Amino acid sequence: MSSYVIVGNPGGNRIAFFQEALERRSLPPARVAAWADIIEGRARLRDIVRAGDCVRIESPGRDFEVERLLLAAGASETPSGEGLSPEEARSLAFERGRIWFPRQWYLGFQCVLRQIEQQLSECPAHRLTNGLSDIAVMFDKAQTHERLRSAGVSVPEAFTNVRSFADLTARLQQAGWGRVFVKLAHGSSASGVAALRTDGRRMQATTTVEIVRAGDELRLYNSRRLRTYNDPREIAELIDALCRHGVHVERWLPKAAFGDAGFDLRVVTIGGRARHTVVRQSHSPMTNLHLLNTRGDLEAVKERMGSSAWDAAIMTCERAAACFPASLHAGVDLCVTPSFRHHAVLEVNAFGDLLPRVLHDGMDTYEAEIRAFANREEL
Repeated sequence: MSSYVIVGNPGGNRIAFFQEALERRSLPPARVAAWADIIEGRARLRDIVRAGDCVRIESPGRDFEVERLLLAAGASETPSGEGLSPEEARSLAFERGRIWFPRQWYLGFQCVLRQIEQQLSECPAHRLTNGLSDIAVMFDKAQTHERLRSAGVSVPEAFTNVRSFADLTARLQQAGWGRVFVKLAHGSSASGVAALRTDGRRMQATTTVEIVRAGDELRLYNSRRLRTYNDPREIAELIDALCRHGVHVERWLPKAAFGDAGFDLRVVTIGGRARHTVVRQSHSPMTNLHLLNTRGDLEAVKERMGSSAWDAAIMTCERAAACFPASLHAGVDLCVTPSFRHHAVLEVNAFGDLLPRVLHDGMDTYEAEIRAFANREEL
């Protein structure tokens, strides 16, 4: 009987829920290798992974020690003057919501994934639930968008390599677009996202980002309370600050709505098939549930779309997941247009399977993944 090894942050819900799912399947508890221990060299996977094990890479998020270590790991990959030194990264003090050099964090994450790959090459034969290279790509919004677009998956139109507010406004004028989402290229959970609209004369940005000035320094903080900026000077400051960390800019597609609440879908694919689905409703441009948005009525959405449009949407989610063939599961965010007939993939999330209390065929996402992986041939 195969056992699981999880690389993750002990004490979090993700590991706790997965352990509960293993228990329901009458499987032994997973052995856990903490991200911090792997990064610091206190643990090595060759001492943990046994022959036939299933290795699961979990999110490194929501742990400030791990964030500091990943920033430190990315220091050598970051051009001088554009980030933190290893010493500065390790000595950071916790500030709730502070956005710390996400590009450097991502470079550190890539570096650690390569270390994990090397360590796994020294282990007995095992299976990975999600491929390391797939995880790295899914954490890069621009790469993910291009992979989907190249595969013919419906995605919003996008600008590449936007460098500044001036660059963005020039491109908006040239393209004739009035609404875009500006997203940190390596952000997650709506971190560093701004919904920008303009008619060429006036401008408004709705964002999860709070701007704080500390002397000559401009600091960015994530907040659950959305902010709306109407002053072009503040909007320019915000967009310029986000661009310094690297952004992905895509056309803001209108969303279907019930009443005055728009919605999109989080669809978890497992083994290539769309399984668990959540309707995320919001009165704002951001639908993420942690922003205190609500879950909508999935059956009402299916009925309103009709079987043909619904089946097409599900097929698109499965085609998006197929772009990451080494991965058992993915969280696909899907926009449905106001006509309820068309749709587009907004994002694909490597760790988008945390959907508490959402069941499909009587199982939560983790139990369904365990069952699917048990029946899956080696990736």
